[in-house]
Amino acid sequence: MGKKIGKYELGATLGSGAFSKVKVGIDSETGQKWAVKIIDKEQLAREHMEEQLKREIAILKSLNHPNIVHLREVMQTANHIYMVLEVVQGGELFDKIVAAKRLDEDTGRRYFHQLIGAVMYCHAQGIAHRDIKPENLLLDANDDLKISDFGLSNLQPTNRAALLQTVCGTPNYVAPEVLREKGYDGFKADVWSCGIVLFVMIAGYLPFDDSNQNALFNKIERGDFRMARHFSEPLKDLIAKMLVVDPAKRLSIEQIIQHPWFAVGYKQAVSSRDQLKPTDDEIAGAIREETAEVETAAPAKAAAQAAAPSAAAGGSNTIDAFDIVARFTGTSLSTIAVQQASSDIPANRRASLMLVQGDVGDVVSAFQTLSCNIKSAPGASEVKGFINCSQGLITFVVVVQATTVPGLSLVEVKRGRGDIMEYRNLIVQLMDTLGPKLKSVPMQTAEDLQ
Repeated sequence: MGKKIGKYELGATLGSGAFSKVKVGIDSETGQKWAVKIIDKEQLAREHMEEQLKREIAILKSLNHPNIVHLREVMQTANHIYMVLEVVQGGELFDKIVAAKRLDEDTGRRYFHQLIGAVMYCHAQGIAHRDIKPENLLLDANDDLKISDFGLSNLQPTNRAALLQTVCGTPNYVAPEVLREKGYDGFKADVWSCGIVLFVMIAGYLPFDDSNQNALFNKIERGDFRMARHFSEPLKDLIAKMLVVDPAKRLSIEQIIQHPWFAVGYKQAVSSRDQLKPTDDEIAGAIREETAEVETAAPAKAAAQAAAPSAAAGGSNTIDAFDIVARFTGTSLSTIAVQQASSDIPANRRASLMLVQGDVGDVVSAFQTLSCNIKSAPGASEVKGFINCSQGLITFVVVVQATTVPGLSLVEVKRGRGDIMEYRNLIVQLMDTLGPKLKSVPMQTAEDLQ
């Protein structure tokens, strides 16, 4: 049974975040698809995030650039805020980098052209993004880049001497001056983050990374990194001039555009740099009042759905843990117990199963404690993650399935790219981090994880 907000019929969930979820929204008048970001107002209020959301809305409504996700309109009900955004169907730049392991310089340069062009446009509007990273860079159906997620943006004061005081962003991508908490120029911090993105695209790994956060911050503050050996000399020169610890000596956006490596094939997408200045009335009217979500399913369809038998016996949405284990492994729990004592378990196992007292949030929290970068996948029961280790990037997918035992979940961690032994160590650390929440673990021994 579908739901409708305004003229948009809500469909499948595209993704979810800390304060919101995103659903497909179909314009009932035109049939065009949009992405509807649904934000819980109560949760925003609890976390004191209302002003940050207003800032995001005001910023997005003022922007009009081919490489920035377009915000069509914003509505609100008593409980939710609905942001109707352009659908970007090509996935994240991050996923493309992971799939390719790294991009060649020509491909990376094309995306970098689009990134810098969009950032230059934002800066011309007095806006510093402050959270530029591959996960916030989307690709459309034409493989063109789109900047998303302006939740950490802030309007840069007209007086350039006035510095932003908020420390934000993803640690691996933030500039050294941001970490010092003494105020910083958001424009110069964006240049640093763009330099990190450029490095990651063509190297396939982060220039600054460490499992210990204090050690990571020390590396960033010292500018302690090494160029990838396969970088061309012009590329090394550009990155070296962007990742300068002293923001006063860092390249500006205009200087980046003039650099020989960047200049190859560059065509500016938007020539106008006039600053947009929304009026107070425009800002006040940015969010339109709307009635609550209404059901859109036809009565006959609703009746058929009500009469349909439940997928699980007794109408439960949970599945017996033994059945889940059999589904994932093709065997029974008793068989696994026998295998656990065997020395014949393959060394290249790509998945690890464990029973955890908790839900997907508990598992995500444990991975984040280990400095993993985590993002939610559609449906919220599956998440993707990565961590940069000494032998390179490790990627993984986590599937969390509820069992019939209250609060008990079956967790499957599937290895993607990366070193087998470092993946094994990650799983061992995860088990230690979960601590007493870790219950029956069919594949918990060191032999199983090798």
